Amino acid sequence: MAGVLRFGGRTGTALGVFGVLVGSGVALLLLAQNTEPPGRMILGGLGLVDGVLAAVWILGLPGASSLILARAGAGLVGGVGAMFALGLERGLVIALLSMILLIAALPRARLPMLLILPGTFYLLVFFSFAVGIIAVISFMKRGPYGGIRWIFTLENYQRALDPLYIQIVLTSLWIALVTTVLCLLIGYPVAYAMARAPARWRNTLLVLTMIPFWTNFLVRTLALMFVLRSDGPINGLLMAMGLIPEPLPLLFTQNAVILGLVYGQLPFMILPLYATLERFDFSLVEAAQDLGANEWHAFRRVIWPLTLPGVLAGSTLVFIPSVGAFITPDLLGGAKTIMIGNVIQYQFLTVRHWPFGSALSLILMAMVLAATMIYLRVGGRERVL
Repeated sequence: MAGVLRFGGRTGTALGVFGVLVGSGVALLLLAQNTEPPGRMILGGLGLVDGVLAAVWILGLPGASSLILARAGAGLVGGVGAMFALGLERGLVIALLSMILLIAALPRARLPMLLILPGTFYLLVFFSFAVGIIAVISFMKRGPYGGIRWIFTLENYQRALDPLYIQIVLTSLWIALVTTVLCLLIGYPVAYAMARAPARWRNTLLVLTMIPFWTNFLVRTLALMFVLRSDGPINGLLMAMGLIPEPLPLLFTQNAVILGLVYGQLPFMILPLYATLERFDFSLVEAAQDLGANEWHAFRRVIWPLTLPGVLAGSTLVFIPSVGAFITPDLLGGAKTIMIGNVIQYQFLTVRHWPFGSALSLILMAMVLAATMIYLRVGGRERVL
């Protein structure tokens, strides 16, 4: 028999597909032995299907390619459901075996398309599916002791329009906006200096920028609390120098929350800006200066427009986590500064009002998405102009 069979009008390696089908069938049958009866039937049946498909494929029977594609697609989708019905490990095994089967069976010309499969699978399971569950829960009622009553209602969204929650959302957006602007004002000069530094120093400066990522975010926030408290080093130094008669209220304020967010999010602004500025051709600045432009005009007309993609990327990476932050305002803001992330956390973990928390989450997501799209569109027009 020929070592190559026709597959969907193209050639595919027969023995490779056959080996994957056999291996998948054996793995699923072995996995079924350690599974409870309902799941045992599912895994065993799927293993038998792989065995039958292996025979159909190696014999070159008509329709084998379509059946294998259907099996791989069903396995990817079924693996997501199996994560919840049979456990995370078994669901991942089903999904990964199906992905391997798809890679082995597809024509080589279409294999580059498979590069998006891991990301698509991740977004499907941990984002789209999760957001879909939250969207459904947001239209339900809260049970008498927490939990969910599967009764359709719009009262969660009506409650979210209360002036109290609107004010909290606006405060969150304002704090996130101020954080983004401060990170940009601080991060752009730092990234510019890194890009203009001698080549032998750039990697060192890049490592120094990434060092905060090596420490847990909660530990860094607690360290900042120690610095800002009444008997901390800042107040101690100012009082020792005689500049203030008593400690300043630095902690548990909105400014402390903004400082904490800037402290935590600044590397996310510097790194995209550095990546853009490192590729920037600074000979364009020299050309602009030769044509009579001073340093300010060269920056405004040459550097800024060409580095705007990095500015937009960094601003997006800072703004979105900042608007939904809850650890920083909880620790540094206390009860005086409450952001929408704190309210959502409180609804899910304390009050156990999951429907209302889900409604607030979706509203916040929609607002952030709308603001980001507007920002990107405005930035795109500025880049064209």
